[in-house]
Amino acid sequence: MKRNKLVTKLLFILFTALMMILVLNQTALNVKALSTGDYSAAEKVFENYDGITNWKLQSNSPSNNIGNIPIGGDVSLGYTFGAARDSTGKIVAGDNTITKQSAYTMNNSVPNVSNGKINIFLNYNGKYYGILHQGTDSYNGTGGSPQNASDSSIDYALLTGNGTSNYYSGMNVLTNLSEIDSSAKTYKQYYTGTDANGVAAFKLLGYYSKRSVFVEIVLKASITGAPIVQRELYVYNPSSSTSSTQFQTFYGEDTGLNPNNGDTTVDNVPMYAIGNGQGLYLMSGSNYQPASKLFVTNNINGGFQDFMGRILSNPTDWSVKGKQNKSTSDITAPKLPWASNPTSDQDGDTNDAAGTNLLISNGYNVVNSAGLQDSAYTLRWPQTNLSPGQVAEFSSTIGATVAGYAVPMVSKTYTNLTSPNSTVNHVGDKLRFSLNVKNEGYQSAWTLTKILDNMPEGLTIDKSTTQSTLINGDAIDFNPNTNINSDSGVTSASYTFDATINNQAPYYLTNGNLTNTAYFTGNNVNQSDSKTYKASIDVPVETPTFKYRFTKQVRNDTTDPNGTFSSKTTGKKDDIIEYNVNFTSNGTSTLSGANFADSLPDGLELVPGSITLDGTAKDSLNFSVGSLSNNSTHVISFKAKVTGIEASTASNTAYLNNVLTNTGQQYSSIATEAPADVDIEAAPLTTSFVEVPTTIDFGSVNSAALERTLSNVSTTGKLIITHTADTPFQVNVSYDNNGDHPIASNGTKLIQDNGESLLFNQANSDTDNNWYPLTPDPVPIKSDGFSGSLTNYDLSNYVGANKWKLRVPADSKAGAYSGQVTWSMNDSIQ
Repeated sequence: MKRNKLVTKLLFILFTALMMILVLNQTALNVKALSTGDYSAAEKVFENYDGITNWKLQSNSPSNNIGNIPIGGDVSLGYTFGAARDSTGKIVAGDNTITKQSAYTMNNSVPNVSNGKINIFLNYNGKYYGILHQGTDSYNGTGGSPQNASDSSIDYALLTGNGTSNYYSGMNVLTNLSEIDSSAKTYKQYYTGTDANGVAAFKLLGYYSKRSVFVEIVLKASITGAPIVQRELYVYNPSSSTSSTQFQTFYGEDTGLNPNNGDTTVDNVPMYAIGNGQGLYLMSGSNYQPASKLFVTNNINGGFQDFMGRILSNPTDWSVKGKQNKSTSDITAPKLPWASNPTSDQDGDTNDAAGTNLLISNGYNVVNSAGLQDSAYTLRWPQTNLSPGQVAEFSSTIGATVAGYAVPMVSKTYTNLTSPNSTVNHVGDKLRFSLNVKNEGYQSAWTLTKILDNMPEGLTIDKSTTQSTLINGDAIDFNPNTNINSDSGVTSASYTFDATINNQAPYYLTNGNLTNTAYFTGNNVNQSDSKTYKASIDVPVETPTFKYRFTKQVRNDTTDPNGTFSSKTTGKKDDIIEYNVNFTSNGTSTLSGANFADSLPDGLELVPGSITLDGTAKDSLNFSVGSLSNNSTHVISFKAKVTGIEASTASNTAYLNNVLTNTGQQYSSIATEAPADVDIEAAPLTTSFVEVPTTIDFGSVNSAALERTLSNVSTTGKLIITHTADTPFQVNVSYDNNGDHPIASNGTKLIQDNGESLLFNQANSDTDNNWYPLTPDPVPIKSDGFSGSLTNYDLSNYVGANKWKLRVPADSKAGAYSGQVTWSMNDSIQ
């Protein structure tokens, strides 16, 4: 009897303990009731991270949508949540199970997760070509089970290191989302939107009860335009307490390169490392036609740190690689488990060299218990401690193509040459940019026909160190015409150039960055399917304490005296050009002293008295500016006259030398951001006499009935000519004694006959006594003439004193005689 009582008592104690455990477990699973406002608040937080600005919530048991990224011809890469085909394999949407509860079930000893699974596939001429495993009935329409799309993949799981290895039921994100609407039996919110290129984007948002966090799963196209889908998980800790939540993110996927829908044959294809820890790829080879390729990379913000190729063996524990040579025991190393500080045998295949077959271990094939290589893979991110209010991102890219079509992967990177060990870029630093293209296609070649990279405000190409063939004005703009292959030969191409962060950069920062985008255009070899891809990079720049703008602009005061100033104007000879040099500073330091310096180029002449600084006159283009206050525009103004007659560009830059700030910073020289240019128009080709002598004075004489020859005593006025053509020419003089203006007095000619009247001493290289009688026929004033383009050219020394002789006959009448000579110019052959 006592024994029976004792047993009864023990049973009661055990039952009580069990009840306590049950109560405690039940209490641990209770979470607060969430309102639609909670989800809306989380959505607003996520908007700051996912890059999509036009999300639209789809309600009332929404059906899925399908996005497509062109690859070439009638082939594209498709993406969606849920099923994307009908029973015949035609691409169709219409899966209305994606927001329902994601259940965890077993199917032929393989765990399955339903509803809202990530589905990536090839659209091959409108037909579904699977690249992830699909169930035979994973289709939309009568008889279909769309909820089973990608059912053997785990997608995202958040592990906590508590010994739970079941990635499906214990830690799978989709199966642990709280109910949102009991009447509609929805557990996720579904949104659609478009990216900056107008390409479709989709997301599911829910509350992950295991860690009390909101999660957002995003599917969107690579912004580069390449056939690549970005799969992004964002986790937000909305807690108002000070405690953080800890987890480690995993992603698992069962691949299935298979164009035959409903074919349950194991894909049995090898898997390789890309190299440098970037990810993995698979090729179907000749197993299926057309042959295909799938690749997964971490070339994305929030990209995974580790990965492992595996087979779908022991599928609840995705840290296991598989079995070796049909053995019954699992391979123990490498593996990819939960690990806050993984050892070398716990980092999977991350460190494998490019081309390493990930389904071979120690010389043996990695297989499942049936001896098959049912390929799959696992991705892992570092352990995360997510503080209240924080958001973490966990992303990967997946791409695919069929044989014959290239997948251009474009990227842009940079290194700081000035401060290579610094994590911060500064004004004045020189950066070396690299433009990169790699073909991740399959049995394909892509012709890179053009690269265009327009520099943003804040970056200046260093033309002295960059190959000139890459530069067109202020842009990198050239035509490589290079074939980039996927399998052998030239499989990638890189082009480098240098650029300097100029003082404009702090004024053009977005979230502390300059954004630079390069465009790569090309086509599949022997095809006319030209397409442009783009790669952007953010360059963080530290805003200096001495933050300034120093600009120089011009306008033509003659043609547009009230016009706006700009970097360039047009002018012609004698136009007046006005310059405005503006200096503005608005950092925490001010300019306390500097010397202004400018020098006008050929073709321009400073207008005296036109120089001012903030309205105060200055004597020259070199002066001290003194202290200049912050948050004001200080203007240096001056004018110049155009003297050039040939077509040219008069370009010049202003400088502030020996700059000192109030905080002790010193700069030897800073230049205006860009030169100011005056495009001088060519003056019309002219041949003209600017000035001719007005008087040739022979003095006076008493003839005394004797014939005399008088030399001139002086010449009044100058002989100045303009000859703008760059050709040989002659300057001539002539005299017609029988013309309208002979030398005469009161109508009586000095010389009545046709004999010599007036003689001219023609200059030559031998002697100055080369006298020619002047007649109506022109006589050159210099025997070998002149040459070149000459403006306001003074020839007075050829026609001055003692260059003329006048014959005075014996019978000359007394009087004051005057007459006229004729000047002419003509081009000559020398």
